[in-house]
Order: sequence, then C-alpha cells, then structure tokens
Amino acid sequence: MVEERYSQGMKILFYALAVLLPVVGIIIGIVLMTREDEESKALGKNVLIVGIVVLVLACCCGFAMGFLPALMGGTSGGYY
Repeated sequence: MVEERYSQGMKILFYALAVLLPVVGIIIGIVLMTREDEESKALGKNVLIVGIVVLVLACCCGFAMGFLPALMGGTSGGYY
C-alpha cells in the first residue's frame, strides 16, 4: 500500500486557500508542481486550476459590477 504524502485535511486546506485567496492558491499550486512525486504534482495542478478559475471569475464579476449601474440606466461613478 502506498502511503499518502498529504492528509485529507491538508488537501482541503489547499483547496480552501485557493478559493478564498486565489493568488495564494496559485503560489501553492506552483510550489507543489515543482516537487518530484506524482501526488504533489497532481495536487498542485488541481490547486493551480482552482486558483486560476476563481481569480478569473472574481475579475469577471468585478468587471460586470462596474458596468451594471450603467446598464441599468444609472450613472457610472461618482455621487451627484
């Protein structure tokens, strides 16, 4: 039987960090992908993908929220 290098709790922590702090998740993913063992590489790839997807979604949502007032007929920026 092959012993796992990372516990379930550690994997959950990595994924949670990738969702809550995408930049940290991307860094963790890159670090894990540079390790030699296959488990680290696979976990690093998954954490990296989650971090990038969450970062892109956050940027898209922020971009959409910036244009939402203008699309709804309001003014875009400033208090008058």
